[in-house]
Amino acid sequence: MLVLKICYSAEQITGEFGVKSTLRICADPNNLPYSNQKKEGYENKIAELFAKKLGDIPVFYTWYPMTSGFVRRTLNAKTCDLIITFPAIHEFVQNSNPFYNSSYVLMTLEENNINIKKLSDPIIKEKNYKIGIIHATPPSSHVAKNSLFDQVEFYLQAADPRKQKPWKEMTNDLVSGKLDIAILWGPLAGYEAKLSEKPIKMVPLTNEEKVGRGKLVYRFTMGIRRNEPEWEKTINNLIKENQEDINKILREYNIPLLDNLGNPLDN
Repeated sequence: MLVLKICYSAEQITGEFGVKSTLRICADPNNLPYSNQKKEGYENKIAELFAKKLGDIPVFYTWYPMTSGFVRRTLNAKTCDLIITFPAIHEFVQNSNPFYNSSYVLMTLEENNINIKKLSDPIIKEKNYKIGIIHATPPSSHVAKNSLFDQVEFYLQAADPRKQKPWKEMTNDLVSGKLDIAILWGPLAGYEAKLSEKPIKMVPLTNEEKVGRGKLVYRFTMGIRRNEPEWEKTINNLIKENQEDINKILREYNIPLLDNLGNPLDN
C-alpha cells in the first residue's frame, strides 16, 4: 500500500496576500482552556500543529481579550489571519468547516452519586438540589421551563476573562458542597473538572427539548476574513486531513466532544 504523507510547504500557501511564511493567530492572552500567552491552551497546540503542516513556519500571535471588539481589533485589523475557535454561522467572519461539536453539561461530584441526565428530571425538585448556572446563558431557559429558579445560584457572566472566571468559581462551589449540580459550557466544564481535587461526573445535555433561545449544542469552526477563498480552502484542508490529531488535542483538555448527531464521540 502506498501511503502519502501530506505536508504543506510555505511556498504552497499562496493566499490572497501572497505566500504565507508565518501563521498569524488571533487569540485571547488569558482564557484557558482556549489560549494564553504561555501557549498552554488547545488553540495554541492546534496552531503549532498547523504551522508544522504548513512547512514548519513560525507562529505569531495578536493578543486581545475575547470581548466586544475582538474581531475588529484583530482579524479585521489584519494583524492576524486566523481565529482558531469561532461559532458556526457567524456574520463577523468567514467560517471554516466545523472542527468540533460540544454542549453544555451537567456536572456533579462522583462521590454524591447523582444520576441525572436531563434538567426535566423530577428528582431535581424532589431532592431540592442546589444548581449553579452562569447568568443569561442558554441553560437559563431550561431552568425557567422546569420551574427551578428557586433552586438556582446565578453566577455573573464574565465580560473579561482577565478579571473574572465564574466557571472556576462555580466548579469550586460544586467541590466544596455549596452546589449539588453545576451547569456549564462543555469545554470550560471539562477543563475545570480535569483540574478539580475531586472526581467530577459530566453529562452532556443533548436530550433537552428545544426552548426558545436555550440551544445547548453548538458547532465550532475557525474564523478567517471574508473574501479569502484560497486561505479558507487551506484551512478546511488542514482541518479535514488532521481531524484525528485535533481531536486528540481537544481530549487532552477533557473537552466533551459530540458527533454530528449529538452523541458522545468515541475515543
